[in-house]
Amino acid sequence: MPAKQIKINLLGSQDLEHTPWGRLISWATTYGRYIMITTEIVVLLAFISRFSLDRKNTDLTEELSQKQAILQANIGFEKEIKSLQANLATTKQLMAEQGRAVTIINTMETMLPPDVYLTSFEITKNKINIAATAGTTGGFAQFLSNIQSTKLIRNVVLGDIQREPGSGINFQLSADTGEPTPAKK
Repeated sequence: MPAKQIKINLLGSQDLEHTPWGRLISWATTYGRYIMITTEIVVLLAFISRFSLDRKNTDLTEELSQKQAILQANIGFEKEIKSLQANLATTKQLMAEQGRAVTIINTMETMLPPDVYLTSFEITKNKINIAATAGTTGGFAQFLSNIQSTKLIRNVVLGDIQREPGSGINFQLSADTGEPTPAKK
């Protein structure tokens, strides 16, 4: 004999749709499942997109390591280029100052009397140092007068002066250099 089926109704036998609990249960069974399905779709999309994001992350990491390796390989080359740039800047500065030195040398050449000759001549950035020998006191005086009359050389300081019987008057001179007119190219 078959067993008698027992029916259990947990919702109750009243008119459920008109009670607040009934409306809530009705809403949860209809719209709630749509919300659950939409949430599951969003979670699945996030899970699937993780794979593409992981691949992009791996690609970017590899690309970054390759670029770092290239930079490491070119460090010596970059140092050499910076050294060459520094040398080029120094050369440009020397070339710019070359005209100044040529102007000073040409001016000194025109100021030398016939019996005065230079034994050493040094030009630094703002100074000149001269060691010279004058055959006569007249030549010595003329040279000093010529140097003091030029605007290119100022603050002349006469150093060690010695009279040598065979060669004449040996003397040393230092002076500041002014701003010369640029040499013609």
